Amino acid sequence: MKLLAISEHYFPCPAGTVSYVHHTLTALVERGVEVELWVPGPEPTVWLPEGMAVPSYKVVWIDVGHTATSDISRSARYYFCDCVNDAAQRLADQDHAPDVLHVVYGPFIMERLDTDTLRSNGLPSVVTVHTVPPKEYRRLPPQAPYWQRLMEQLRLQGVGWKNRRRLQAYRYDGLIVPSAQVRDALAPVLPGQSVEVISHGPSDELLALMHRPDSRRPMPHGPLRILTVGGYVPHKRQHLIPEIAKRLRAQHMTIQWDVIGPTERSRVYYDSVVAGVEGQRVEDIVHLHGTLSLAELAKFYDGAHLYVQPSTEEGFCITALDAAAAGLPVIASPAGALASIATVSNGALVDSTPAALTQAMAGFIREARWGDPHQQADTVRTTFSWSGAAQKLKRLYETVPRDCAP
Repeated sequence: MKLLAISEHYFPCPAGTVSYVHHTLTALVERGVEVELWVPGPEPTVWLPEGMAVPSYKVVWIDVGHTATSDISRSARYYFCDCVNDAAQRLADQDHAPDVLHVVYGPFIMERLDTDTLRSNGLPSVVTVHTVPPKEYRRLPPQAPYWQRLMEQLRLQGVGWKNRRRLQAYRYDGLIVPSAQVRDALAPVLPGQSVEVISHGPSDELLALMHRPDSRRPMPHGPLRILTVGGYVPHKRQHLIPEIAKRLRAQHMTIQWDVIGPTERSRVYYDSVVAGVEGQRVEDIVHLHGTLSLAELAKFYDGAHLYVQPSTEEGFCITALDAAAAGLPVIASPAGALASIATVSNGALVDSTPAALTQAMAGFIREARWGDPHQQADTVRTTFSWSGAAQKLKRLYETVPRDCAP
């Protein structure tokens, strides 16, 4: 089977979607699928993360003038989409055409890819919808001035309208989502269409660098080390962390909370989190970090006792899955796949409020609900795996409608 995969994001961009693209295609190759991936270029001189092997799938860079070290511009995205649309239609007419096209990541592609023409030429197409905007599109902190929040609300309405049009522009032969939450959000946008939930797996490169301890229980009289990983954006709700830390300290709990993630997507939100740490006077126990290398990040996962993810909007949340796969209990709020991840990690699922999260964390510690991290990691990796996801994808590729014109 030959697969043509399309993604608007790829290395060296440090994003969860990039990790998803790479691991998904690698697992498909291991299952005997011949994979070619098209991404916006030109090809950068250095694009593989340090220590990562050359991918087992073929990567084709389409030159749209995109500088890989920065976020791709809107005009470059649309140019990439038009190039993909033209090239895919030409490829569909050739003898060595792929059996199926999969948009593994591409909200702009959904708006431009002429799936009807591809289908008439014998090339069915499927798409993974990671989120349904305006979810995950907020930029401002909750305490922003009223007029700014009003303007953002208007912007979000426009984003939602625009992306609904993208989703409805063309009919795909298969729809894939990473979690039940995304499926439920997609249902009113595309009523009557079949949607398959296919989960992700953990970040193998990160786990390979870890040295998981035999116990996640804190040392007597030592600090409880808490970890939260993800870009600083409003839906991740890192702004709650300073108040939660202050509440835990008021309950005479000794903690050290490390918060890690890229700061560039919403600098104003990151600055509000910094101000919150200072305002609650918890600088000594809450430590904010930017983007780290995989080796540095692995050390934080190794040293943590508890992982906390207060997000209210997620497509999936691989960072929390990585924590669970490393034997860390996960305390989280209902978003993406966090409900399943919290359950399988022997953690807790609560509302995303300072009171609820504080109560869950304090209760976990006082009840000493620590399990065997190695047994937990094995359970998590059995439940969530790229191999299992690839098996479901391959089955979908083989069963997509092929009643195309000759």
